[in-house]
Amino acid sequence: MRKSVLPLIAIVCLLISAACSGVGGGEAKESEKLQVEVNPVQDVLVSGRAILIDAHITKGSDPIVDTAQVEFEIWKKDSAEHDMITAIPDQDGNYRIKTLFSEGGEYFVKVHVENGGASVTTSEKKLVVQNDEMS
Repeated sequence: MRKSVLPLIAIVCLLISAACSGVGGGEAKESEKLQVEVNPVQDVLVSGRAILIDAHITKGSDPIVDTAQVEFEIWKKDSAEHDMITAIPDQDGNYRIKTLFSEGGEYFVKVHVENGGASVTTSEKKLVVQNDEMS
């Protein structure tokens, strides 16, 4: 009985190790992953004025056009309140939002992208908004 159990255990261990190995491509190649670059359109961000923020989305070197969902998450430093703004496609893989900051300070933005079965969230990017000198 003991001799017949050992080969069975060896086969089970072999199957488990094969299933857990990286061979076979469970991970997407770097060129197959979505890449997102986030940048404000204006060089100087001023409170009380419309601010445009773009996310350029690519997969490899190809721009992603008309992706399923692109949302910008924006919050002021030390604030628990986060706003979610849905972006609209602009052109050539660019997705844009238009927002307004009521006061100057440090803000942070993350972009959440879902494209088919792939999804990615960017690391946070800091935006410095200056107070409007005219108000």
